[in-house]
Amino acid sequence: MNVVTSRTLEFLLLPPGNLVVFVLLALLLYRWRGAMLTVLFTGILQTVVLSLPVVAEKLMVGLEQQYLPVPELWLQAPLPEAIVILGAERNLEASEYGGRMSASTELERLNYAAHLHRKTGLPLLLSGSDQDVSFMREVLENTFQVPLRWQENQSHTTWENAAFTDQILTDAGIRSAWVVTHAWHMPRAMQVFAERQVQYFPASLSYGSSNFWRHEWLWWIPQANALARSQTALHEWLGLLAYELKH
Repeated sequence: MNVVTSRTLEFLLLPPGNLVVFVLLALLLYRWRGAMLTVLFTGILQTVVLSLPVVAEKLMVGLEQQYLPVPELWLQAPLPEAIVILGAERNLEASEYGGRMSASTELERLNYAAHLHRKTGLPLLLSGSDQDVSFMREVLENTFQVPLRWQENQSHTTWENAAFTDQILTDAGIRSAWVVTHAWHMPRAMQVFAERQVQYFPASLSYGSSNFWRHEWLWWIPQANALARSQTALHEWLGLLAYELKH
């Protein structure tokens, strides 16, 4: 399955894109008023529920708590032999940077990897698509002033990140490495980086989940940013299921 097809299917499966499916299904049922209204109500209700911060955080907690934060990770012994940074989204409309720049998620990963490199001196590997890696390398070397040892620029999925990265590090004689990615992405990353020739360890960042049992009234009011977090979490849960079935 190519990237365009998988992204289209994801759009139709997850809110708010899946509202298109609910509306089309409702139109097909227009002769049966009760069924049509039920379908429309279901579509709207699932969007409202997933827009609640309390629901979004519960979905995120289940991901982020699988690999708990480790303060001063670089003090652990023994240290791995390399640092792998997984690519994320890019901003292709950054006119102030000549039209391209790593977006916030990717910048956070680069920042943490640069921090780990300064603490340990371990060599870095970037993993992502060709365009993605070129952006990341530019930021890593020019902004963070950190050298790059290897780059893997053929992957378009986390599974490909793991497969191609493992081959590069194995050929280089590396036996262990940290994987730098967000806490909500780490379960899926470690699922595909497991049982490779190189041993990989989580270097998670950006633990954003809050205490589920908060009682502020805004916690129960639909919000756009909560829907976005729910969408991110559902993307990861579906990815975990897909990789499990594939395995």
